[in-house]
Amino acid sequence: MTTPSPEPISAYIDAGVIGYVFGEMWRRGVLTPRDRRWITLSCLGAVDAAFPIETHVYAALNSGDVSREEFDEFVLFFATQLGWPKAAVLTTFSMTSAMKIAEERKEELLSLNFVPWTDPVSTEERHERGDAAYEELHSVAPPPAITAFRREAYLDYLYGEIWTRDASLTRRDRRIVSICCSAAVGADTEIKDQLTAALVNDELTYEELQELVVHFAVYVGWILGRQLDDKLIEVATQLSLV
Repeated sequence: MTTPSPEPISAYIDAGVIGYVFGEMWRRGVLTPRDRRWITLSCLGAVDAAFPIETHVYAALNSGDVSREEFDEFVLFFATQLGWPKAAVLTTFSMTSAMKIAEERKEELLSLNFVPWTDPVSTEERHERGDAAYEELHSVAPPPAITAFRREAYLDYLYGEIWTRDASLTRRDRRIVSICCSAAVGADTEIKDQLTAALVNDELTYEELQELVVHFAVYVGWILGRQLDDKLIEVATQLSLV
């Protein structure tokens, strides 16, 4: 967290925060610290936990695990998963954290070096790009684009423009965020699709996904963690991994 540990003044802090969360879970290995930052930030953004968002955004940036540009790109991607209002909370805390860190280090706060918006191409080309991106990212043909949402928002924008941005997030990063956001709201079909794609495309191993579930459960609860674990077992069984 890049700050001193709290005093163990209660069971929650002693046996929960210090003992298990930071004493065991964050130290388990398998996943990188960067992976764990994305899981944590996705979960906290999903549940609108203001104080934990503030402290974890600061820690992610201050530790160097995540750069300001990477966090900015994460917020854009998160917005497509759980909405712009929730993403606005994350970006607000990123700005205040960046200013605080710059002040602590006595450094000038520089402007973000982000990938700018590109004017849309023709409708036909957008459709082709969206379909191709979905197939590449899921290794299956895209679902029938029978509604405006599926065509223009889901395939053309989310897959054709956001998933494929030549920016500072890797596909592995985006997959972790997608899995966590889907699981945080119990979106069964999306959970299965993202888990399957992660394994088929070798973005995450079965062992890494099991560890993702452990970390995820800490920040959204064991009930949703069990649900995600069930889906992982189901997908892994279908792929003959267990």
